[in-house]
Amino acid sequence: MNEKIYIHKYLLHSRKGLNSRSHLTAHEGALIRVERDGVSGYGCLHPWVELGDSSLEELIGQLKEGRTSRQVKCALECADADRNARAAGVSLFEGLNVPVSHATIVGGIDRVELAVAAGFDTVKLKVGLEVQENLQLLREIHDTFPNLKMRLDFNGVSGPGALEFLLVELGESAREQIDFIEDPFPLGNPAWDTLRDKYGVKFAVDRGISKADGEFDVSILKPAINKTDRLCNAAQLSGRHVVVTSYMDHPVGQSYAAYCAGMMDKKYLGLIDKRCGLMTHGLFEPTEFTESLGNVSPFWNYDSCSTGLGFDDLLAVVDWRRL
Repeated sequence: MNEKIYIHKYLLHSRKGLNSRSHLTAHEGALIRVERDGVSGYGCLHPWVELGDSSLEELIGQLKEGRTSRQVKCALECADADRNARAAGVSLFEGLNVPVSHATIVGGIDRVELAVAAGFDTVKLKVGLEVQENLQLLREIHDTFPNLKMRLDFNGVSGPGALEFLLVELGESAREQIDFIEDPFPLGNPAWDTLRDKYGVKFAVDRGISKADGEFDVSILKPAINKTDRLCNAAQLSGRHVVVTSYMDHPVGQSYAAYCAGMMDKKYLGLIDKRCGLMTHGLFEPTEFTESLGNVSPFWNYDSCSTGLGFDDLLAVVDWRRL
């Protein structure tokens, strides 16, 4: 088999830090191009080192040496699916129903207002250690948009005491707007079950799902790093819903997440949550790639004239370096 692998390093710029563990606004990654028998397929490597991923250089080294960590393997699976569609001259999204999305919010009430104006009925808020700041924002949302569903993502930086204080101070009416709370603090803490039972809130897990027990209600699945079928099968057995999200990565990786969400929604009837997290390109400063996805809205948009995951013209002029 005649296979060649190329990479293109990129840098995405966000307005603010995109998780509670980092204030970085420059985010590096690499597109990969896997050419086989004259046809290329594309994928994306976008590590979040602060959340435990290997560095970009380490991932590129694994790719070059043929070592397939989970993240590298997912990028290669993306390239395979993309190449097969390009070889057939079709779009991966043709005839596929991609679930609608929540808005991913980094910032204050102004960002929430923009999301509501764009048609979102659910927002995922990146929250952190500042309890009073979190409380103020959630109260503002409750007062301004009492019917808006909120998903809170702590990236593991809260604690049981801080979270309970937040839930108590919010009051019952505002708590009812909380769809789920994602990764407030490490798994295994008995407070997961205690707070869920006491306040009627749902919990979601992003990383470490395979090690989690009966402490949570929603599995967050990221095709960039997760074994999709294994996670979906486990969720079915446990009676959990699955929310598919992008990895807040390049639009090529974002598009792969959208494709996987549509495919899993078709395969696992009723398992995939009706509000996924696929529309994340608006978190970054505009590029030709982000602009090709159109305005950020709950509904997935794709170029019906392109093949595979799309971006045909843009990928053709990217500066590729062979590994």
